[in-house]
Amino acid sequence: MRYSAILVVALLVALSVTSKSHAAEVIFEGIKDGQIGPEVRFRFEGEILEGDSDRVAQALRDSAISHQDDPWRRIVIALDSPGGLFHEGINLATSFRRLGLATVVRAGDGCYSACAIAFLGGVDLPKDPTPVGEGEPLPSQKPSRSLEKGARLGFHAPYLSISDGNYEAGLVQDAYRAAVLGIARLIAVADQLYIVPAELPWLLAPDRDEMYMADDVDAVGFLGIEYADYSYQIRESYGFTQSMILNGCVNRYYHLQRRSSVAGFAVALSAFNEFVEGSRLMENGEDAIAFGVRRTMQGTAPTWLAYMPIGKTEDGDRFVWCLFSPGVGSPTTFYKPGGTIEELFSELGEKNDLWSYTSSQTTIQRSTGDWIDDMMRALDLVPPQTKLEDVVRQLEAYQATQVVVSAE
Repeated sequence: MRYSAILVVALLVALSVTSKSHAAEVIFEGIKDGQIGPEVRFRFEGEILEGDSDRVAQALRDSAISHQDDPWRRIVIALDSPGGLFHEGINLATSFRRLGLATVVRAGDGCYSACAIAFLGGVDLPKDPTPVGEGEPLPSQKPSRSLEKGARLGFHAPYLSISDGNYEAGLVQDAYRAAVLGIARLIAVADQLYIVPAELPWLLAPDRDEMYMADDVDAVGFLGIEYADYSYQIRESYGFTQSMILNGCVNRYYHLQRRSSVAGFAVALSAFNEFVEGSRLMENGEDAIAFGVRRTMQGTAPTWLAYMPIGKTEDGDRFVWCLFSPGVGSPTTFYKPGGTIEELFSELGEKNDLWSYTSSQTTIQRSTGDWIDDMMRALDLVPPQTKLEDVVRQLEAYQATQVVVSAE
């Protein structure tokens, strides 16, 4: 009787957005054309239950397809699930990483709670095509997890779904302990899933009626999610307004570290005001150009830099400056310390060369570790809590109502 009760508790510590769910199926969809060539596709749909990670591994074996056959061909698993057992969601995440499976939620599908945890295990092509065993460390290659336009991804902490009745105190305590251990396990593997542990509270909504939806710019930024909507592209002739530059500066400063940028805008405003006030006290005239534009050269091509303070250095002695370059073909941001604008640009010298300036030792490194992921996107140029479906509308509003920044 006691054994049965413990099994019931294990099922109660579940994550599901609906009771109208069914046990998951793992479906082999074949080899299809992807964005960067042929890819093997699987589909996982239904409620997450005990043993689903083993079923995914078995489906991969049954397909007779592996990375060893073709190390350059992606294997992608599409997720459509209301959730299920929290600990099995973590098992799926680590299994996806060991098996070298990228994850995607396709348009019209939803992946919630335990499924969202599993989604985080999506990984890029393995550096070594040999499968990683259970007793070995998780592979360290970068994540590959993406949302199509119209997909839904929602996170939730484990909770107890218990019907009315009398329960032994020990039974409830066991259930509570299982939930706590599940969260502790997620924290333990967060780094290996390329999630900064300090950002996990976003994903652990404490009330069963709440859910953290990954449906805005900040969510896909700090979670390292590729949002597969390419309807709005940054092009060489693109015009940038001051608001777009500010958004790009702050969003990228944090998102390139897999951190939320939401609080960063208040930090940037405080740094800006502090710089202006200090410049007025020094009477150096820099208070009027705390946001400014400077001409420079990128090789033989003329270009410009917009600059503004967005924070303070760790020792608090100087400001952290964002420098926004439209580039020649690809815009970017980089960051440098400086007490004054004169100090900030002292390295440019007579050559006025952007390349040597950006690559100098004083540059504050901000990177995901992959140059493609580090490239600026349209998503970077809007406020962090802009809904993904509203990005184009917000950018068009900026360009319709604000002056485009230039060095003229």
